[in-house]
Amino acid sequence: MRDITALHAATRCPFTRGQLAVWLEGDEAAERFDRDIQAPHVSVLDLLIRFPAIELTLEAFLARLGPMRPRFYSIASSARVSPGVAALTVGTVSGPAWSGVGTYRGTASTYLMMLRAGAEIAAAVRTPNPPFAPEADASKPMVLIGAGTGIAPFRGFLEERAAQQAAGEAVATSLLCFGCRHPDHDFLYRDTLRAWEDAGVVRVFPAYSCVAEHPHRFVQHALWDAREAVWEAFDAGATLYVCGDGRAMAPAVRDTLIRMHQARHGSDLPTASDWLTAQMQSGRYRQDVFN
Repeated sequence: MRDITALHAATRCPFTRGQLAVWLEGDEAAERFDRDIQAPHVSVLDLLIRFPAIELTLEAFLARLGPMRPRFYSIASSARVSPGVAALTVGTVSGPAWSGVGTYRGTASTYLMMLRAGAEIAAAVRTPNPPFAPEADASKPMVLIGAGTGIAPFRGFLEERAAQQAAGEAVATSLLCFGCRHPDHDFLYRDTLRAWEDAGVVRVFPAYSCVAEHPHRFVQHALWDAREAVWEAFDAGATLYVCGDGRAMAPAVRDTLIRMHQARHGSDLPTASDWLTAQMQSGRYRQDVFN
């Protein structure tokens, strides 16, 4: 609303002022503003294009842009295998803008997509606290749960386990519950995972949201179906990792784990919830989520 007020003040055109006043004056102004501006994410630039009579200086326009936030990506490779490489898994964002005008493109993902081979970028490595890394003892399995580009760190975890196995170390079979839309479209690292599965490094439990006949639509469904194997791994000392969407996927995974505890131990909801909280506090449940 503050931006609309500033744009209203910046125009001398009566027609434009009247149009902007719809979102500023009257009993229904707030409702109209939410419906027409907030919900479709109409930006200041969209409004300047829509109303060319607005006399807003470049300085005033820039002052209304929020500061760009840093983008955080999980490293998708093992330092043990490639010490001089930090691989990333980035999903490009591009689609019709919610405002109804033009195409919305992700700022960072589009920038990275358009870089040429050999280009240099400004980046820094940040170590999360608590650590989000595989346990050093490869004889203990891992339970890895993620969807979409949330598979990124797990690709690095499993690459490290595969290297340890190739070096003759005893490597326990880890479990990966991975969700995507379609196995032929966005099953990231599918061939690599199959090779690691053949080698006994991992067992993969997939979920496909756009395959109607598949039994698991979302990753929490695959997790529930794998519950016996998950408990066996957990009893063998496994740490459970969750990576990806924190708005819907991660809460659904936590709810599934609580239901798994209830089904296995006959516990009530408070007891099962306390169990999961204890795993978080002890570091046996770790998550790296966004949104």
